[in-house]
Amino acid sequence: MKKYDFDIIIDRKNTFSMKWDNALYAGRDILPMPVADMDFPIADELIDVLNHITDHRILGYSLPPESLKLAAQKKLSTDYQWNTELAWQVWIPGIVPGITAACAAFANESQGILTAVPVYHPFHLVAGWVNRPLITFPMIEDGERWVYDFMAFEEALQKGPRVFLFCNPHNPGGTVFNQAEIDQIVELCKQYDCMIISDEIHADLPLSVDTKHICIGKSANDNSISFFATSKDYNTAGLGGAFAIIPDEKIRNRFIKQTFGYFPMLSRHSIEIMLTSLTMPNDWMQSLLPYLCENHALLLDRVNAIRGLKMLPLEATYLAWIAFDPTIHGDFQKRLFAHGLHVLRGDQFLGGHFIRLNFATPKINLENAIQIIERVAHEMD
Repeated sequence: MKKYDFDIIIDRKNTFSMKWDNALYAGRDILPMPVADMDFPIADELIDVLNHITDHRILGYSLPPESLKLAAQKKLSTDYQWNTELAWQVWIPGIVPGITAACAAFANESQGILTAVPVYHPFHLVAGWVNRPLITFPMIEDGERWVYDFMAFEEALQKGPRVFLFCNPHNPGGTVFNQAEIDQIVELCKQYDCMIISDEIHADLPLSVDTKHICIGKSANDNSISFFATSKDYNTAGLGGAFAIIPDEKIRNRFIKQTFGYFPMLSRHSIEIMLTSLTMPNDWMQSLLPYLCENHALLLDRVNAIRGLKMLPLEATYLAWIAFDPTIHGDFQKRLFAHGLHVLRGDQFLGGHFIRLNFATPKINLENAIQIIERVAHEMD
């Protein structure tokens, strides 16, 4: 018998949920699949640690303990074969604030920020947040994968960006970059003196046993900042908490200085949740990953059977990236919303005629979403 039942429906309405209590839903019956959190109950061990903190009844300031630092170091070594030093770690409240601080510290108004598109929207929005130029280059289809156009990548690097924002596994394309791709990225960034800032938050969400995550910092080393968190894996994003690996001392000190007065201390909740996530048995993940794989296979098969829609198989994450033909389906995201399904627009990721759909939800929800997609698509036939 499985320890965890992800088919169970837990009502998330009226819980201040960003995903389920959107003001746009007032008076409407909407199935929400935009925000990247899961509709699954968290692991028993995480419930226990939250109850333990509550029972203690005191919530003061907290500092990351040595045990957390050692657990993170062991994780990188065991799972990704990257031997790091404890001194390289910087503990922060979240990856997006970390990326923002890094861009503010290491890009300037003449050099700017480079990223591939489509991409998770803070990667391109951050340029405006810190008043830096944005340089982009396209991802392209190669067989059944979204990959970099490396000719366009080099042309973009020739424009002189100071930092390159790397998303691996890629959100929204689902690509897990292989060693040859990692090596090419590192070599080009080294050639053009461009620092690599890497978000690897989805590293532990592969959709195939053959998919292996490679930390780019292992190759880029002194020319990189790599961000990690347990929150996507264990559905604890609301608690915050992440860490950066910054091998170069000067870069690390400059990054830390940029955070002064902006970043709050980590809470005891976030510290103990991260520590438990890194050290507990992996029963929850052993239940989660097969469930996500089944949902992915169901969605992939049904979507690709619809005229004018196309989805490439994801290598990781639970965020489907679905292309639609606007000559057939019009404003597909808007039409889906009118029929009760909320997904994100491709434009949000600088991706054009796409939608992004979160399938980390009970199968009945996914089946209902697919039926809405099929019904809306067939209206135009």
